[in-house]
Amino acid sequence: MTNKNKKFSIFFIILFLCSASMTAQDLSTAVSKDFSWQAVTDKVQRSGFYNILLDPKLMACSETADYTDFRIYQDLKTEVPYLFKKEILHTDIAGIRSFAVIENKPVIHGTSSFIFSNETGHPVDYVTLSVKNTWTSKFMNVTGSNDLKKWYGLVPEFSFDPSRPQINLPLTDYKYIRLLINDSLEAPLNITGAGQYYNEQKSTSPLSVFCSGMTISNANKTTTIKLAFAHQYVIDNLSFNITAPALYKRQAWVNGESFTLSSGQANEIALQQAVKTDTLVIRIDNQDNPPLKIQDVNAWQVPRYLTAYLEEGKSYLILTGNPGLAAPNYDLSFFADSLNRELPRIVVANEQMKHINKPASVAEKGFTLFTSKLWIWIAIIGIIALLGFMAFRMLRDMQEKK
Repeated sequence: MTNKNKKFSIFFIILFLCSASMTAQDLSTAVSKDFSWQAVTDKVQRSGFYNILLDPKLMACSETADYTDFRIYQDLKTEVPYLFKKEILHTDIAGIRSFAVIENKPVIHGTSSFIFSNETGHPVDYVTLSVKNTWTSKFMNVTGSNDLKKWYGLVPEFSFDPSRPQINLPLTDYKYIRLLINDSLEAPLNITGAGQYYNEQKSTSPLSVFCSGMTISNANKTTTIKLAFAHQYVIDNLSFNITAPALYKRQAWVNGESFTLSSGQANEIALQQAVKTDTLVIRIDNQDNPPLKIQDVNAWQVPRYLTAYLEEGKSYLILTGNPGLAAPNYDLSFFADSLNRELPRIVVANEQMKHINKPASVAEKGFTLFTSKLWIWIAIIGIIALLGFMAFRMLRDMQEKK
């Protein structure tokens, strides 16, 4: 093969590799090309289910009515199923607080002793026993002590029915409480523990939504408050800081919802329907009263999460901002109840979010050979044809030399 042919071969091979590289780059960005925003999560230390907290700014980037345009990708190629969850600000949790058992000594044909310790630091007025299934009632009395040596009477002898295992006590702060059970006639009860049932209210703090400006105007016995935001934030709650007058009660409206502002209360309003907006207008009816002196109005967002299974050491990309994207259909939706529990939380910081720049049109950028996919494929086919032709020439030259 001549030097000229060698040069042509090298040129076309380089051109082919450059085209292939640009095609690969185009494929690597195909995942995010239809979205407007992306965020990268930190790598997790252990595989499992996590709640990925959606920052108010990331929620603002969603462009569908029900926030269905979120997608999670692992290593830019594998779509990861998720559940979209809105947290409840106040939940009641039922449970049992167990007492430490110091002594559990059943005595056949005698007096059994069951001692537990109240280490809560708070007085108690009842205890619930955990007893193996039985229909046997027993007579017992209850005493208390602080040193396990001197015992003082709390409840005189009474009949204990295992079907109603709660024992009422006088409010007592004795550290140790002893049950003396009369087992002289029958086999002893199998008491396995003691504790207190309780209902605990768990509260979750909402996320603050940054307000970029507030204007207040008064006209026609109505105060109008306009809140401006940098993005179309999702707003669930409002809180008002009103400094005067001392006593007031006013009807107000926001986004078609009515609520009352009144002295003597916190004036924290939970909207029945979340609002997604960059401008919020609030109107207050003053009737014949002077306008309220409003120091500030704060907007809040109830936390929302993407619950997903994340693998240790893997990188995950969250995408959103695609108005034409329908809600995903994942198997994970059938297991929502089992995932409705405390899970490790991941917070996506603002600096991990960025806008995805969409390619400008050909008219805006001018003609560029590799901007269009069609031109890329035409170039690839042409290069393959030229390489085939050059290979044919090389074979023919080799045969002529022979």
